[in-house]
Amino acid sequence: MSTPPRIAVLGAGLAGLAAATQLIRDGHDVTVFEARDRVGGRLWSETMEAGGGEHVIERGAEFVLDGYSLFREYCERHGLELVDTGMSYYIRTPVDRPGVTTDDMESLGTAAARRAEASAGLSVADVLDDIEANGPVREALEARVEMSTAVRTDQVVARGTLDHVASFDPGPSWRVSGGNQRLPCAMAEGLGGRVALGRRVEAVVQSAHEVEVVLDDGREVFDYVVAALPFSLVAPGGDVALDLSQEKRDAMARVVQGHAAKLHLGLKRAPETSAVMNVSDRFWTWTAYETPGRVAPVINSFGGELDHLIALGLENGAQTWEDRVRTQRGDLEIMERSAVLTAWSLDPMAQGAYTAHAPDFSDGDFVALAAPEGRVHFAGEYIDPEYTGLMEGALRSGESAAQRLMKTLSGAES
Repeated sequence: MSTPPRIAVLGAGLAGLAAATQLIRDGHDVTVFEARDRVGGRLWSETMEAGGGEHVIERGAEFVLDGYSLFREYCERHGLELVDTGMSYYIRTPVDRPGVTTDDMESLGTAAARRAEASAGLSVADVLDDIEANGPVREALEARVEMSTAVRTDQVVARGTLDHVASFDPGPSWRVSGGNQRLPCAMAEGLGGRVALGRRVEAVVQSAHEVEVVLDDGREVFDYVVAALPFSLVAPGGDVALDLSQEKRDAMARVVQGHAAKLHLGLKRAPETSAVMNVSDRFWTWTAYETPGRVAPVINSFGGELDHLIALGLENGAQTWEDRVRTQRGDLEIMERSAVLTAWSLDPMAQGAYTAHAPDFSDGDFVALAAPEGRVHFAGEYIDPEYTGLMEGALRSGESAAQRLMKTLSGAES
């Protein structure tokens, strides 16, 4: 009787946990390596004191959107409930452009999306130039796009972005009751002790017959690997050394690393739900339900795009951003000394947020990103063609990587 193949999954975010879940369900021997002392990666829930009690904040990925069918399936499987936030992720009032309405932004966005569909290979900035958009409405739309994609409008492809990522459809949004991180925690528990925390991957070296995973505390040999690490770590020049084909390197060169940060401030009392954005500084703030009908006394803020994050002085802490939130949201009673800052670009285990695609990114690049390199398979939000950059995309990419590997294993056994 032959020895079952040993498989390593690198990373215990949603992509890695989804891959491991599928492989273990298929009867394979799997070990998951995670550099952090927790699972979830850039999905991270904590609590903060505000308004006389403790309330859950999402320091990473937050909004569950329409179309998250696999995310919902995993939540149902683990007995987790979703809570409607009571506000729309898609509608944000541009508070520092008082003459601009969300209807104005939607109208321009619709015209830009129509132009984008007529021509491939254009950036959002290219499209706005083509339709001769200018003035405060363009500024507000560009801010909306840059906050959603976490990259500049001249870096991101227009087709698809203007339809989906920067949509103005006032649809609902949800969060996992008790914190989104409950999902990866439940998934990890379902793996039966196969997650090794605090073990950072430094390199992956393969031969024709095996794969050596080089860790900060030693080396282990496997038959196959699923690399489900953040894009910045596995891309050429990243912290994890990998042998990559030129085709995959070329495709990765057309992936744009996004940069984002979050700031949470406690409130003295619970407000109404709200969602407003600061066009000039590229951040938006919102208040939302934490349980049905109950708004948390917390103001949440998200900033996207590297140059604007640098301008907020995040390397020196939260003070500049906090001051601007206090100025923007004078309608709220913000507590003193309550700031919780999460800057993903400064996190050495992430080195950025989610990703976007450059204007010259093609359907063939999706194929190249997902393709295995010998015995190494790949998963991550940057790979999924429909939900790039999103929690749903991470889960889908993990399952897809597992399915490709299982097909390989099936062929090897036959």
